[in-house]
Amino acid sequence: MAKPNHCLAFSPRLFSIFSLTINLVQSLQTICENPLFSPLSAPPKQSPLLVNDDSISFDIPNLPWTHRPLCSTSFSDIPGEKFCVFSSSSYNLGAGVSFLTTPETAAGLVAAIDRAADQWAERKHFKPQEEIQHPALPYAIISIPGKGKGVIATRKINRFETIMRSFPAVIADNAYFPREEEDEAGVKFKVTEGGTRKATPAGESVGAKGFVKARKYYQRALEQLGDKQRVLSLARSRKGEMHVLEDVIRTNAFGMTVNGRDCKGLYPEIARMNHACDPNAFPRFTSKDLVMSAVATRDIMPGEEITISYIPLGMPTSYRAKSLGNWHFKCSCALCAAPAEARDASDSRRERLMELFYAMQDTETQYDALIDWTREFIELAQVERLITKIGEYYQVFMKLYYDKGDPESAKKYGEAALYFAEIFSDPEGGFCTSLREDLQVVEKVLAEAKAKVRGREYT
Repeated sequence: MAKPNHCLAFSPRLFSIFSLTINLVQSLQTICENPLFSPLSAPPKQSPLLVNDDSISFDIPNLPWTHRPLCSTSFSDIPGEKFCVFSSSSYNLGAGVSFLTTPETAAGLVAAIDRAADQWAERKHFKPQEEIQHPALPYAIISIPGKGKGVIATRKINRFETIMRSFPAVIADNAYFPREEEDEAGVKFKVTEGGTRKATPAGESVGAKGFVKARKYYQRALEQLGDKQRVLSLARSRKGEMHVLEDVIRTNAFGMTVNGRDCKGLYPEIARMNHACDPNAFPRFTSKDLVMSAVATRDIMPGEEITISYIPLGMPTSYRAKSLGNWHFKCSCALCAAPAEARDASDSRRERLMELFYAMQDTETQYDALIDWTREFIELAQVERLITKIGEYYQVFMKLYYDKGDPESAKKYGEAALYFAEIFSDPEGGFCTSLREDLQVVEKVLAEAKAKVRGREYT
């Protein structure tokens, strides 16, 4: 087959299980202890609502902040760049939200904060926080033996149904969370995003200018929330080592990209969901309104616990065990607790998926082999119930078939990829946007080919 002339602007996602080594997984978790990576949002927006601690007036229409920002230039490796605490105690019917970010990012969030207002009335599940059983909700938050709080289904929840929507309590830029490392002698260090390595006392952060007293920024972000208990009732994993808010964020937050900045988002209701390596729900972040939703990956029966995965999906048993070390528990989900024979069979299938992924992308792979391997790959992924990754897989297939000169198959996989991506990722995010752009390229090639055929028929 002739290779198309048009080029797809494609690159496999960095966090696919097939490009992960266990060392990379561990380093990612140090950066964000719940690495459920959301697609990239739009670049930072320019806004007239740009304020910081030097601003003279805060009497600006549509400005959501209810407190003067607390700022510092010490968190950034860029000279003069400020990071501030921005809070709105009126957000979410008084539950409040705090952002630890740059003034530019905060200005770009104003529209998203406003868009979420219409949904606040649906937040029946916010109060009381500890034990929640509301007849209008498909779930209840209850105590689960050996797990603390958890979420169970109170009725049948259909596959792809949105189970709950949660609004943020805190969104914090990764600049507030230096990566933690330990040398061969056991000495702990904190490393900035720029790579600076410093021994740092407990409770302090580190930036380009040295130690930063981060506690006062976390304390300010916490005390300006309207409902502090919504945050303080969540689990902690490092009691006494750091400020309570930092501990809660590191233990419960989700990784996301907000206006071009890598951040951690704390969504208390979604955070109540316990971990499973073969979960029945998946968290989806939407950048337009900052909402985190839990979407069912399969039918969930009444009384069944609703779970998400705290680690990248699709890894073999040994990788999962090491990756879960940051949460200080041994997983006892159905997949990990299965008989050794069943676990070994699952691991073999997942390892085979890795082999196929690399083999399929080899430039010397023949078209017929690609067809056979694609079929095998899909069958294995279905057995392992990796439905939330189908969008990523099919995006790769679209590129491979396109490069082999088969735009018809490329279109088929591209359309399927977009279908699943819009269910499990941000419909307006970078992943869905790139898929739509690639599909336009493929459709253009097909249209040109059909036009040439019609032209030959008339000559």
